[in-house]
Amino acid sequence: MPLGSTAPARRSVLFGFAAAGSLGLLSACGAGSEVSGAGESAAAGGCDVDAPTTATTVNVLAYASTATDPFSKAMSDGCTSGELTVELPPTDLAGQHQRAVQSFSGPTASYDIVETYGSIRPLYADRGWVVQLDDLIAANSDRYALDGIDPALMEAVAYDGKQYTLPTFWGVAVMVYRKDVLEQVGKQVPTTFAELIDTAQAIKDQTDISAPLAIPFNPSGDIASQFNQALHSLGGDLFVEGQAVPSLDGELPVKAITALASLLPVMSDQVMSFSSPEVITQLQTGQAALGLLMSGRVADLTDPDKSKFADQIAFAVPPSVEPGGLPMTYLSVDGFSIAENSAVDHELLFQLACVGTGEGAAKAAASATIPARTDIADAAELPVKEAALATLPDAEPLPQVPYMADVYTALGAPIGAAVSGQTSAQEGAAAAQAAAVAAIASAGY
Repeated sequence: MPLGSTAPARRSVLFGFAAAGSLGLLSACGAGSEVSGAGESAAAGGCDVDAPTTATTVNVLAYASTATDPFSKAMSDGCTSGELTVELPPTDLAGQHQRAVQSFSGPTASYDIVETYGSIRPLYADRGWVVQLDDLIAANSDRYALDGIDPALMEAVAYDGKQYTLPTFWGVAVMVYRKDVLEQVGKQVPTTFAELIDTAQAIKDQTDISAPLAIPFNPSGDIASQFNQALHSLGGDLFVEGQAVPSLDGELPVKAITALASLLPVMSDQVMSFSSPEVITQLQTGQAALGLLMSGRVADLTDPDKSKFADQIAFAVPPSVEPGGLPMTYLSVDGFSIAENSAVDHELLFQLACVGTGEGAAKAAASATIPARTDIADAAELPVKEAALATLPDAEPLPQVPYMADVYTALGAPIGAAVSGQTSAQEGAAAAQAAAVAAIASAGY
């Protein structure tokens, strides 16, 4: 069905991040000695924690990426000393949530500190799986300069007005494009889906790039995110406001599915299997010249050691589905939470999480992502930063509801089938509604 032209009114900005100035960040890690005794500081590599007096192993669950590694390795590499060992078992994003739930569900945690993100954080808090941090934050704020973390991000990761997470970094979906290719075909950066398709078709017709556009469309998780972003662009919502009721079978969800399907002719015929790594590879190797990716995933694209076209990669605000609509994006905030069922002292785990979100970790991460600490974020010279900040006012986080992860999982198959043409957009929206209703009921909400 053809896309309409009704544009939603612009929404109010939910989060305001510092674009200039700072909060006067203090040193995040105090001086100290090697791990040696109670009350002393395990400060090897700048790790300011109270050293345990007996052998203690802490397991951190965090998916490996250029954005997350500096934060998690600040704990595993920086704090392993004396009686304290911090392990960082390898995992990927797809396996992280499954491992976390298994760990939380047992009598004793397999993982003591867990990296969390938007779709799963409310579930962990609602089930009582992670420690409420408000008292620990108040008691340790000066020691770890926690007021240096953007308060808007602290608010963004709160659940029911309480803190269960220390933020590490934030990201939004941004447009990626090749400057040289757009110049070659005489096109500007697209601002709508119609312009995106037109630009991609021009690249396809005038260059040897046969699949110019790359977006993560994998039904196992990515397509649900793209659907949510397209729906947001059109002014729609996943749920009826204030209710555990999906709103996915109306006009706007059908438009969102139709819009995503309209991009297929200028993408690879394998795009329904693409997650972010495949999209990154397409852009690195020149098989694609346009893409949509989270800002925390794009650092390798501008690294000349990893990308053939690093000097030609640029970033912009993503296009809207329709003229006058919102950019196709959303806000994601990552952070660390503490397992309630961990046998390790929660105070020690909180101290480690503070190191993992501290100044040293943030500085190490600032070449790959935008840290939660405002001073360091303001000073970061990151190619994607300008586009991310320009996108941010129109980006919204996922609904902070405990059934969000279950609904996202349920949406993959019906939305994927409709986008790929196996079913109609109307059938896909109806199936998505039914799947979301069933997922919420199955989750007990």
